[in-house]
Amino acid sequence: MINLFRLVLAGLWLRLLYVTVHAGQTLGWDKAGDFFFGDMAHPWRAQFNTDFFAMLFLVAVWMVWHAKSRALGVVFAVLSVMGGCLFTFAYLLVQSFLTNGNIPAILLGRHFDKASNA
Repeated sequence: MINLFRLVLAGLWLRLLYVTVHAGQTLGWDKAGDFFFGDMAHPWRAQFNTDFFAMLFLVAVWMVWHAKSRALGVVFAVLSVMGGCLFTFAYLLVQSFLTNGNIPAILLGRHFDKASNA
């Protein structure tokens, strides 16, 4: 099952990398913020962007909680918010190898040992 998880993460990451590079080359790397915030005038785009940002924020909070240290967690959180799934999927893929595919260890991070001893 972990290999399927890794395959899906890698596939989604590669697709997102392609779409991101295409957007950056086509519209310019400095335009991403303009589109994200400019779309807030349209109600459905505002809903989608707000939902997306809420998910990014939740993942960022999880990364601070999950990381070996809070300082490293803050760095990961910023990278996750700024890089979205390009960073988060790579982070999860690396974690899947560092934990030998142990899903509870992937999800709990530094809290795994405490949870397994409880």
